[in-house]
Amino acid sequence: MKLSSKEIKFIDTYLENSDVIFVDLRAEMTDHIATGVEEKMEHEKIDFYDAFKEYMIKNKRELLKSNNKMTGHYLNSIIQFSKTFYKPYNIILGLLIIIGYRYFNEDSILMTLHHALFLTIIGFSVLQLIIHFMILKKRYFYLEKTSIILLAIYYFDLVLNGFSKDFFGNYFTVGTTLFLYVAFIIHYFVTVKKFRIQHL
Repeated sequence: MKLSSKEIKFIDTYLENSDVIFVDLRAEMTDHIATGVEEKMEHEKIDFYDAFKEYMIKNKRELLKSNNKMTGHYLNSIIQFSKTFYKPYNIILGLLIIIGYRYFNEDSILMTLHHALFLTIIGFSVLQLIIHFMILKKRYFYLEKTSIILLAIYYFDLVLNGFSKDFFGNYFTVGTTLFLYVAFIIHYFVTVKKFRIQHL
């Protein structure tokens, strides 16, 4: 017994009104609820609204609790990001940065690179805001959670290298920031690719 598109929309709207704000998480919850309601309708021979009401009375608290738990764990995205360091392309990137020590270990070059990294981090943050709020015009958890990684890299850079004219970094600290930032860019676009396949 399959639900109609109108009934699926009803579940989605109900969740949205229950403060499940992320479209992708709401879609996953809608699928989960729809399956439960379909089974209830079939086994108990009741209509959609009665099945939905009974299902939500029993499961709403746990569903919303799991949603809040997931959205509250932005820091998990940093752990997931760190696991990408073992990817072949990131290992190669790290080796290239180490090899580059011979050619770029000058204060003027390092300061220029530091400023360029700082500006690109700010620029990418603005780009994320434009994509999320002006183009998509909806909130997607799997995209937004990457912003905490970029924020962490930004503050990591300030601690290691200083701010603007107060630069006190060296090749190792700037190289580490460069590695983290490029690894993030790769991670972000891999995430977007997976997101598009699964949700768009």
